[in-house]
Amino acid sequence: MKKILIAVTALLLVTPLVYGQKAADTNKRDTHRFDKAEYLQATATGQRKAGNSVKGTLVFDTERKTVDFLQETGSPALSIKYDAIKNMTYEKASKPRMAEAVLISPVFLLSNSKKHYLTLQYTNDAGDGQFAIIHLDKKNAREAVACAEAQTGKKVEQISEK
Repeated sequence: MKKILIAVTALLLVTPLVYGQKAADTNKRDTHRFDKAEYLQATATGQRKAGNSVKGTLVFDTERKTVDFLQETGSPALSIKYDAIKNMTYEKASKPRMAEAVLISPVFLLSNSKKHYLTLQYTNDAGDGQFAIIHLDKKNAREAVACAEAQTGKKVEQISEK
């Protein structure tokens, strides 16, 4: 009985150390991830509605000093160096819920749906001005904007539509 008690005690003492070391090894790369984002690809003329949208994760990589957008498959759809970013804008747009009001109840006209966008204006390797529009999830939009400011060192201009 004493041997079992000693073995269980040793196991309880060693387990947190092993898991703590494993967690430290997996977090060596300093990244900030924001899931449920959507990269709105613009057309050549700059119209965002006509372009494709890519669902995935917005990643701020401190080690490489890049902003990446990873598709759901894990492949990169966009990569921008912090130095290439010229301007950042956060926009919170709201519009009435017409479809819900027609289909479910007119009470939905009293509430608005809100969408959160982070626009990055940057220059590519050729020196041409480009922009990327990222639709953020409402649960992590403010955290993503704060992270963008902290990581890039540039101020994010905030626009709120009503």
